[in-house]
Amino acid sequence: MSERTFFMIKPDGVARGLIADIKQRVVSAGYTLVAEKTIQMEAEQAKKLYAVHKGQPFYPGLVAFITSGKVFVSVVEGEGAILGIRKLMGATDPRKAQPGTIRGDLREENVISASGTIKNVVHGSDSPASAKHEIPIFFAKELEV
Repeated sequence: MSERTFFMIKPDGVARGLIADIKQRVVSAGYTLVAEKTIQMEAEQAKKLYAVHKGQPFYPGLVAFITSGKVFVSVVEGEGAILGIRKLMGATDPRKAQPGTIRGDLREENVISASGTIKNVVHGSDSPASAKHEIPIFFAKELEV
C-alpha cells in the first residue's frame, strides 16, 4: 500500500554534505520525495518531534543535538514507505547497522555528539501514527495532512 512517512537528515549528515547521496538512496529504493526543505529546526519543533521521549535522561541532549545545525526534512511516499525507509536507514545505533544501509555506510568514526547523543545521520517515522504526528510539524502548510 502506498503511504507517506517523515524522513530527516540530521545535523551530522547535513554538515557532512550527505543530502544528495542520501536522497539518491531513497529514490533508488523506489520512493518519491513529495516535499522537502532544509531548515534550522526550532526548539519547539524538536520538542514536538521527540515528545515521546520527554522525561528520558537523553531527551535534553537529543533536543540540543537536533537543533545544533541545519536539518533536511522531507515527506517520502511509496509502497510500504514506513517500513521500507526504516530498513534503508539501518539500526538506530550506527555501530550495529549493516553495510548497505544509510547508517551502516555513512556512520562517522565517533558516533557520540557533544551533547552525548548518538549521531546516526537520519530519522524516519517508525509507524503510521508517528508519521501522522511528525509530518505536520514541518509540512502542515505544504501538504494536506
